[in-house]
Amino acid sequence: MINATPASVCYGDSFRTQVHLDSRGSAPELTLVYTRPDPDAGDLQYDWSFSGGVCKGLDSDPATCNVKIDPASTDALGNVNNSDVLLTMAGDRPVDATLKITNAAGGVTIAKLTISITPLDDAGACPL
Repeated sequence: MINATPASVCYGDSFRTQVHLDSRGSAPELTLVYTRPDPDAGDLQYDWSFSGGVCKGLDSDPATCNVKIDPASTDALGNVNNSDVLLTMAGDRPVDATLKITNAAGGVTIAKLTISITPLDDAGACPL
């Protein structure tokens, strides 16, 4: 389960709007119906990936970034493996976020979310 706040940024955002992705509602049991996580069920491992050129402040970053991950959301190697992620977007196209969650028993579930792009209004302003 991924919640995005906001769920959309305006076209041409140019990395101004910070998006918070939150997966803390994920449960260690793999179910078809949402259940609140059991605090005693063991740790979950998170592995995030994103479409487009993803920049994490590393020398290995691509020349063109579509997504910039906040340094607080990565470890020293640039892995994005926290329950929460902060990012900004270029605003030229939607960004697909994929989250792989592994529970203590080795069970895996995949959650996907698209952060959309909102067109500018007739006056060229962001309606959000």
